[in-house]
Parts: sequence; structure tokens; C-alpha cells
Amino acid sequence: MIPAIEFYLSEHKCHAFCTSQLIEYTLEPNPDAADDKDIPPQRLALVFSTVDVEVLGWRLGHLADQLQENSLAAVRVLPKRYAEVDKGPFIASITTTPIAKG
Repeated sequence: MIPAIEFYLSEHKCHAFCTSQLIEYTLEPNPDAADDKDIPPQRLALVFSTVDVEVLGWRLGHLADQLQENSLAAVRVLPKRYAEVDKGPFIASITTTPIAKG
């Protein structure tokens, strides 16, 4: 089985990308958040060879740690009401953008 990271965009939609195709990732403040507490303050950008993935949320450092350890298997969007239930990462949105073929 080829190692992959699954991104659950909704209950019925999942995209998976091979970890061997991960080129880089960046964890940074979400530039759109500014001082609004309702907008996710962190952005995790993943660049695969065929797609860019943007994850917005809270406490995303744990995901970056799992990427570095090659142990991230799945990322799932959850409703906002679960944001404070667990102190682990909370994912507000996942966006995938195919990389245009040149």
C-alpha cells in the first residue's frame, strides 16, 4: 500500500494524495484572520506535484509535526461547534487547487 494523506472536504468527499508527491509545506498565520476571532488564525499550505492544498484552522502545529514525522494519515473538516471540545488541531476548511499542466 502506498502511503497517502486523505483530505476529507465533507462527509461524502475525500481526496487522497501520495506522501511521496509532497514537495513542501508551510505553516503560517492566516493573512485573512487579522483580529477576527471567528476566522481561522492559521494556514497550512501543502504543495504536492499535482495539487496545492490549503488547510485553515486552529492549533495546526500538530499537523505540521505529523507531516515532519511522516505520520499524518487524514485531515477532516469539523463543524465549528467542536472547536473547543478537543485541544488538538481543529480544521475549519480544506481547499484543493489542481496545478495547471504547462
